[in-house]
Amino acid sequence: MQPILTVEQILAILKGKEESLRMLRATPEYMKLEASERFTTSNDLRLGDAIQALFEIHQAILDVEFYSQAEGQTNVFNDSLSA
Repeated sequence: MQPILTVEQILAILKGKEESLRMLRATPEYMKLEASERFTTSNDLRLGDAIQALFEIHQAILDVEFYSQAEGQTNVFNDSLSA
């Protein structure tokens, strides 16, 4: 059975992972690893790319929630006009 998460829980998880990755990226040990000539990924990605992706996903969810609420308020307004 899959756990059911609220939008708020999803946002909190994404934000938490983003912050964890930021802390990791700031450690001397990680900076040393990423600075190595042998540190490569198939798409030339770095930890900063993952952080940016999580940030953008978080923002996209906030946008969906904002527009969903705005549409709901518009529908309520339109319904009251036609009554």
